[in-house]
Amino acid sequence: MDQLELPSDIVWSDRRFWFQDLETHYSQNGSRSPSEQACALMIDLQATFCAGAWAATIILSTSIVQAQMKEHGTYLTWIDPKELTWMNKLRNRLVHGDKRKPGITIQDQWTRRDEWETRARRAVEITFKALYESDDDDLD
Repeated sequence: MDQLELPSDIVWSDRRFWFQDLETHYSQNGSRSPSEQACALMIDLQATFCAGAWAATIILSTSIVQAQMKEHGTYLTWIDPKELTWMNKLRNRLVHGDKRKPGITIQDQWTRRDEWETRARRAVEITFKALYESDDDDLD
């Protein structure tokens, strides 16, 4: 794709530091450890996020949350269900599409990048909550 360019080193670093700061915050304050698969996927998530691949960030974030839920065999009671619903619905719109109303358009990639970045950041934050936080009643 001709319009695809790497983010500048400054933008990449800003995104990387934001991601790492968020991980530090949740891992230090959380009571649960992420699964091996979730940790491995987080490496790809960070690279995807830093590159600015917003739709892929949302899709991967949702997959990581689902892997964590499967690993622990639990519903993530410490996350607002509306947050999980929002992320799942958005992921489904992106993955399954609708010819009449696509989840994302080419025009979005040009004119709504800021909105998609905001959504991607929200998905990443939900992912960290899923990996590290826990209710007292939900501890193993």
